[in-house]
Amino acid sequence: METDDQNIIKNELIEINKEPYFQVDFLKAIMIFLVIFDHTIPLTVKGMMGVALWERISIPVFLVIMGFNMGLSFRRRGETSLKKLYSRSYFKRKFWRYIFPFLILYLLSTFVGLLISGFNFSALNQYQHGWHYIHLFIGILPFWGPGNWFIPVIFGTILIMPLLYKGFSGKLQWRILTLILCYLIELSLQLGFFFTFGPPPFPSWEAFYINLFIVTSPLFMLSAIGLGMWFSRNPDLFAKQNIFMWILFPLSLFYLILYFFGFRFDFIRGDYNLFVFPYSAFLFLVAIKMLPKKGNNAIAKAISWIGKSTYHILLTQILYFGIIVWLYGDHYRASIFGINFSDDIIIFGYLLINWAICIPAGVFWYYLENKLRKFHLNKKY
Repeated sequence: METDDQNIIKNELIEINKEPYFQVDFLKAIMIFLVIFDHTIPLTVKGMMGVALWERISIPVFLVIMGFNMGLSFRRRGETSLKKLYSRSYFKRKFWRYIFPFLILYLLSTFVGLLISGFNFSALNQYQHGWHYIHLFIGILPFWGPGNWFIPVIFGTILIMPLLYKGFSGKLQWRILTLILCYLIELSLQLGFFFTFGPPPFPSWEAFYINLFIVTSPLFMLSAIGLGMWFSRNPDLFAKQNIFMWILFPLSLFYLILYFFGFRFDFIRGDYNLFVFPYSAFLFLVAIKMLPKKGNNAIAKAISWIGKSTYHILLTQILYFGIIVWLYGDHYRASIFGINFSDDIIIFGYLLINWAICIPAGVFWYYLENKLRKFHLNKKY
């Protein structure tokens, strides 16, 4: 008879070896390329390229995929009670998947920052508002790099995903109510902060940190995660349960077009919000519909490896761009080989360099960590 620890190890091996949607891996691979694009090409260059409709979808698509994957994962295990959803196995998997790699990055980036600065501790203060001990509680690195803000969003999902799935695992009326609640929670945070503090600049130190806690919380983007979990039951673009997306999509597209021409709601903070998420969520459904579920050739397998490695690639590029910020004072228009403020052709060459460094390094990190973990679990099992 298997012990509880053996069951946990068995579940972890199932999670590692699960059969993925190739469409999801493909989307994740494209989105991580766009993240590095976003951190290399300045707004003055990409602003007129209609990036809201193709490049700025990366984070919304990742959020939808997070909800989608967690919905599939919970359904695969057949767990519905909160006690089983919030199990030791669940938190152990999330620790090794997300927190452990981040701890490695935290130590490595701090050491690298001190090393390249000649152990000048001012290198650990390059976050835009200066590093503060409060950042320890939300995952902001002392040796900061762009993309760091998304780490606490991921950590927050560890706490809310089982509860969210509980709402989406019930009857249809409960699933509808849960999705509506996702929108209401997100909107209430937007409205609550606006009516309390108004738009930036913030009137006080406290207002800045309250804002920081809110915008790095998954609750601030809950509608995208909720849509992903809704799709996990049936991601067919033409499914009856997804008909509402044919209404939300054109409304969201219209908002993004207005956004491109400078329109803003005063009460909405950030580029990622409930008005932009349906556009990306619809594109997710299109990709699920149009792309093959399996990819067996060499190119498809390479894409799948990149897709599976996106978290480690994100961590890698945070460190990489952190070094660039220390060297040149900015991460736009730059690669490890220099920064250029005048020639737009050169910065696209820098983009290729940044892709060529961050993508393979992140994939190798994920591959090595995965191999070691599988070896350890098989040995124990």
